[in-house]
Amino acid sequence: MVDEAPRRTPLYSWHVAAQADMTTFAGWSMPLYYSSILTEHMQVRRYAGLFDVCHMGRFMLRGSGAGQTLSRLIPTSLQGMRPGQARYTVLLNERGGISDDFIIYMRSDEEYLLVVNAANAAKDFEWFSHHLLEGATLEDVSAGTGLIALQGPAWAQVVGAAGVDLPGVEKLADLPRFQFAEGKVAGLPTVIMRTGYTGEEGVELMMDADHVEAVWSSLLTADGTRHVLPCGLGARDTLRLEAALLLHGHDMDESTTPYEAGLGWLVDLDQGPFTAREILVAQKEAGLTRGLAGLTCHSRAIPRAGDELVHEGKTVGRVTSGSFSPVLDRPIALGYLPPRLAAPGTALEGRVRGKLVPVEVVKRPFYKLGVTPLPPVKGTGHTEGSR
Repeated sequence: MVDEAPRRTPLYSWHVAAQADMTTFAGWSMPLYYSSILTEHMQVRRYAGLFDVCHMGRFMLRGSGAGQTLSRLIPTSLQGMRPGQARYTVLLNERGGISDDFIIYMRSDEEYLLVVNAANAAKDFEWFSHHLLEGATLEDVSAGTGLIALQGPAWAQVVGAAGVDLPGVEKLADLPRFQFAEGKVAGLPTVIMRTGYTGEEGVELMMDADHVEAVWSSLLTADGTRHVLPCGLGARDTLRLEAALLLHGHDMDESTTPYEAGLGWLVDLDQGPFTAREILVAQKEAGLTRGLAGLTCHSRAIPRAGDELVHEGKTVGRVTSGSFSPVLDRPIALGYLPPRLAAPGTALEGRVRGKLVPVEVVKRPFYKLGVTPLPPVKGTGHTEGSR
């Protein structure tokens, strides 16, 4: 059996020409980094970085039964949601496990854009299709559209320099988080969405697949290279981990409930019937046996996914994600622990590369916009204040 060649985004040729270090992720050929993960990470924290996220799935749910279909499949209430608003939620299986996490963008009472994880796109489309209520239709618009993410404090400056026309929005930076609007960027029709996966301010931009490279190039050249650089999946992962944003398939999966993953705030048990509601009710009443925790290691050893967490000689949990934090200058990780050991300040050990190293439970997120100061800019000695 011959392995299928990785799929390519509309920006594949651009990445190769830019000499990106390419990797295969969820069946797609994607840039891991262009210069270095560290450089790209700090570029986003200090200025702005541009990411190709065309690999993510994009579905249009339409019709008179669209809203009711969503309400039956997710634990999050859509009550009060208005056109132009976005909402983060999870898709549950019949056991209460998280099949995927995704964002809903409401275009009208009868039209919703769903942006799902690349690794789960085919599975999600099948699940939604199987559970459509009368009056609802589902279309996969992934191939005909593109999606790029501009993240970092200079995002509005960069988009403005590329040229933006957004009817009804006087000042681009005033568009609230988790809202979106349709207009033009670089003269091309674009949906501008105030969402992201880095813990920074920013936007995700959706446009026709044929226009992706033109918008991408305009953003990179409009305001000078100091303010925006292309970034790969490596920095996207370290940025989201600093912000304690979960990665499906690692920090949550089909066996993890929202309560265990620290996503109980997404659950509204009073909104009416939805998939696995009774299971979540029972778990909330009985209490948890495990929960997601933030971890740090005071040595230079980096706990990685699958590493054991040890307390008093016994394995009590496992790491789900781990990396070095460029902002905090130390290793950070996420993992599951019994509630009695999940309080900040709890001392544990992690089995990293076969050796036990001291690990401490800490509050999440590790990096918080507007609170966590950035490290000194190299060569200046000056620490950047929190934004």
